[in-house]
Amino acid sequence: MKKISDATGSFFAALTAPLLRFPKTYVLLMCVLCGLSLYYTVRNLGIDTDTTKILSQDLPFLQDRARFLEAFPQDDASILVVVDAPTPEKAARALAYLAAKFNEGKDYIESVHVPGEGEFFDRHALLYLDLDDLNELAGKMAEVQPFVGTLMRDNSLKNLLSIVGLAVSGEERELPVDLKPLLDRVREVTETFLDGKNRQLSWQRLMLGEQPDLLATQRFILLKPVLDFSALVPSEKALQDVRRRVEKAKQALPGVGIRLTGEVVLEHDELVNVQESTNAATIASIILVCVALLAGFRSWKLMLVTLASMLMGLSLALGFATWAVGHLNLISIAFAVLYIGVGDDYAIQLNLRYRELLQQQLPQQEALLRAVRDIGPSIALCAITTSLGFFSFIPTDYVGVAELGVIAGGGILIALFISITVIPALLRLFPLRAGEQSFGGSFPAWVYDFPMRHALFIKWTALGVTLAGIGLLTQVRFDFNPLNLRNPESESVATFRELLKTKTSSPMTLSILADGREEAQTVAQRLEKLKTVEETVTIFDFIPTQQEPKLEVIQELALVMGLRFGEFPPPMPDSIENHRAALTQFIDTANRHLKKNPGSDLAEPLQRLQKVLSRLLTFIESKPPDDQEALLNRLQRNLLGALPWSMNKLWKGFEADRVTLEGLPKELSERWLSKDGIYRIQAFPSKDLNERDNLKAFVKEVRKIAPHATDLPVIYLESADAVVRSFLQALLFTLAAIVTVLSIVTRSIKDTLLILLPLLMTAILTGAATVVLDTPFNFANIIVIPLLLGLGVDSGIYIVSRLRALPDQQQNVLRTSTARGVVFSCLTTVGSLVSMAFTSHPGLASMGLLLSVGLTLVIVCTIVVLPAYAYKVRG
Repeated sequence: MKKISDATGSFFAALTAPLLRFPKTYVLLMCVLCGLSLYYTVRNLGIDTDTTKILSQDLPFLQDRARFLEAFPQDDASILVVVDAPTPEKAARALAYLAAKFNEGKDYIESVHVPGEGEFFDRHALLYLDLDDLNELAGKMAEVQPFVGTLMRDNSLKNLLSIVGLAVSGEERELPVDLKPLLDRVREVTETFLDGKNRQLSWQRLMLGEQPDLLATQRFILLKPVLDFSALVPSEKALQDVRRRVEKAKQALPGVGIRLTGEVVLEHDELVNVQESTNAATIASIILVCVALLAGFRSWKLMLVTLASMLMGLSLALGFATWAVGHLNLISIAFAVLYIGVGDDYAIQLNLRYRELLQQQLPQQEALLRAVRDIGPSIALCAITTSLGFFSFIPTDYVGVAELGVIAGGGILIALFISITVIPALLRLFPLRAGEQSFGGSFPAWVYDFPMRHALFIKWTALGVTLAGIGLLTQVRFDFNPLNLRNPESESVATFRELLKTKTSSPMTLSILADGREEAQTVAQRLEKLKTVEETVTIFDFIPTQQEPKLEVIQELALVMGLRFGEFPPPMPDSIENHRAALTQFIDTANRHLKKNPGSDLAEPLQRLQKVLSRLLTFIESKPPDDQEALLNRLQRNLLGALPWSMNKLWKGFEADRVTLEGLPKELSERWLSKDGIYRIQAFPSKDLNERDNLKAFVKEVRKIAPHATDLPVIYLESADAVVRSFLQALLFTLAAIVTVLSIVTRSIKDTLLILLPLLMTAILTGAATVVLDTPFNFANIIVIPLLLGLGVDSGIYIVSRLRALPDQQQNVLRTSTARGVVFSCLTTVGSLVSMAFTSHPGLASMGLLLSVGLTLVIVCTIVVLPAYAYKVRG
């Protein structure tokens, strides 16, 4: 090791010596080169935020996904608009309003799809009911017909109260709708009106009873936005347009909830959250790095020299990234943080060794050359092993990290070059003065001697802790659910999780392709027998069963309801006198009934309604005449405004005719049957897929029948498997490469094992910490591993190299600048990264937490454990 180290040190010293004779020229040339690099970067570096490209497209599950999207591209990268309304009528009206508004935004919205809505479903909705349900509905509507006919002739508050009053007094036969719910609904609408709000009475609920297919109050719209992947946030402009329209819709549709979710919105919100979190973390990181450097150097000059070298190296690394890859992805965009975290390590070691030599009264230039000669071999070995750690990701399927490996690996070598050449030139231009050479703040002697005095205790303790950590590694898990990396308080995440709890509205479904009709129907039937599958949907489910008897029932119902009457009239404005007379008459009727029948079934709801209507009259009489008329007409609209829409929609269903596969609307059929004759089968889960075990079971069972099933559940699981495989592959390659390089350079098994000691202990204990802290590895924090590998091996190399270089075997390595450099380089890395632990983004927060733990372990393993094991090894 000594021969190689001496040769390497001499080479670096020979490289640096000419530069020290012309430091101004060299620094100026490097500044020009950095400027050109930044110019080249700005002109050519792109940002690819397409998350589908983070993994190799050759992976089988992504090929399955590609085949599916080639056949059915309509719902890829879509926005899911969730509409919640208090009544079915308001939900349907909100859908129509929103669809019209979204269709106006052609610049940002490629397509708008409203499941179950449109001319086709208006005409054929009744055909999709079960025959028994349709017969039940027909019977109810036949009973309702006289009531509806009366209101059709006079759709007014006066007529409504008159009809209900006759039913209450017994002068009219019993109403075809249940009177108690009607009294309660009228009271609720009136109370809401008195509170200054509007609430419409749902006539569909009153007349149709329990018909979930016709009475849904939660509906959906699928939007396909226009994405710009050259922008940092591809969906930014489209989502701004969508959200602007949603806000206007909320104002126009009071009482209607409109929420956005889906992969596009989830990814957009995450990107925004990441940007906000990283912006805050970056400011904190810069401050903490400067504080750490200042604390370590006790010199503003050394701190500024280090920062200047890091900025120059970073600008060259950006140029390298532009040349080598051409773009940044959502993972490689973090390489700057990694560069600072690892690259400043070399600058710190060189600066501290330089100052240590100045303390020994060496002249400036000789101290610089000696520092380069002493530290150069160590940091070169560190750069080689660390870059190998990053380069090990290149052959893996994790393309996002593979590109990071190319960029960061090259950046590490650039950091080495900058440290060896630029820092000596800068220190030649801005040398330390005598007063800037003192370290100050030394610890008591027992602190430095502790690892050697208690070596046996430390070795056994380290061994026991490491074995316990190995035991905990069996419980390490990878959280494959990207939802857990996103802000749980955001609307998109909360809505997505809410929908996952449902059985027929879950956005986490599986899609299967079938080459023919028979195969599609057979596979769908087999899937529906699975416990994990609630139901399956194919294009054949849009062909109603028993159409002939259903059409007969619909035709009879059309005759009974009197389709010939045409459009149901809206509520007509009426005079104050008619309104007040109707209210007064109904209150009198209610009082007579309550006196005559105090214990009847209607007594309680009638009494509550009578009190509310009395309050209403008092309230109305307190207003000016013009306001009275407007208020009463508004109450009339709240009570009767939904009835015409409901009846007209029902009458539209009387126009149903036979539905065939060929007669389905193109917009519908192309989502289930491709132009090439490929059928789509969609399987819905029977359990809440927020639970990991439920999701795994759902995917496992479905893929036993359909091995090429695809969609989000498969992508989540398979992506996690691919990432874990890639990291294990890279980890094994990295360890093998590091062991090989160290064995060749050190030519000592003992030294190699000593250098690997902090690396292996840190890796094992960091993995164990994920179990203890209940912070599993995920797509974000797994990037901690290559960083800790680099820091762990670097720290070991520095300490062992300095141990071998000490002239006196009894001299304590912890008193040297090398040990201080290891501590302060870790502290600067902590400063640059730990601020992420306090961000609102769960992925970044977990990364910051694990980095804090890992870097603390690096310090302890390198400064305490390694010297304890090396104490007798040196002898």
